[in-house]
Amino acid sequence: MSPRPSDWLRRAFYEVSRSNRYSRGVGRVSDLHLPRPVLERMITAYCRVYGVSLDECVIPEDGFQTFDRFFTRRLKPGARPIVADPDVVVSPSDGRIQGIGEVTRGVMIQAKGRSYRLDELLGDTGPCRRLEGGTYVTIYLSPRDYHRVHFPCDGQVVGCRHIPGRLYTVAPRATEMVDRLFARNERLTTLMCCGDRTAAVVMVGAVGVGRISVAYSPMVTNLGRRHGGASFNPPIPVRKGDDLGEFHLGSTVVMVLERGPWDYVGPAKGDPIRMGQPLLRVR
Repeated sequence: MSPRPSDWLRRAFYEVSRSNRYSRGVGRVSDLHLPRPVLERMITAYCRVYGVSLDECVIPEDGFQTFDRFFTRRLKPGARPIVADPDVVVSPSDGRIQGIGEVTRGVMIQAKGRSYRLDELLGDTGPCRRLEGGTYVTIYLSPRDYHRVHFPCDGQVVGCRHIPGRLYTVAPRATEMVDRLFARNERLTTLMCCGDRTAAVVMVGAVGVGRISVAYSPMVTNLGRRHGGASFNPPIPVRKGDDLGEFHLGSTVVMVLERGPWDYVGPAKGDPIRMGQPLLRVR
């Protein structure tokens, strides 16, 4: 009997992601200073295929020097209005709402019929007690999206953790096929205080993600070494909308916020969202 399409796809995902060397290789290529005509053709082709508009981004006077600098491009001031209301938690990134829910007995829903544990996602049981019963929002970043991540609220960064792992694709179809996908991929967690509540912003790597970096620390993923965790004393003050980190190709953001008098006011599951748009509002 011939294999089902889903079985074939599952095997393909695993084969591509068998070694993180592939993604490291993609990262190295994206950092190359290619001849200007070659690089410009690559960027033009990418924009055409994925529908990327350069009108809203800052283009250096001498152009993008590498493909990675194009991919991690900055936006023009005002391109993403950020809701200033302190009672509103905003989206940390562009993307599409992939999941919304409540942490229940330490479990979060990845996709219909598939779940994963919060302690596995964070790589640390410490924050889990405060985050139990809290709200989580999963945002998938497609190749066409702006790939910088920003702080969703005013607050303080108290720690971060690099959790090594695989780099399976995190496309929506894959989340329905691979168990505990977000807790198996390499990821970088930012732990912060949002007012008097704990919040975690987890940047999940994926196939083709050369690395993940953060703005407040030299920690970088997928360089073949384990960073572990770091605590900041005193904590690092941040403002809503400040740079948090960058995906150097890829991926998914999972934000978890401690239980509180929140109403979800973001888009419905499956709908697009932009960085700075409201996600949660104090009741």
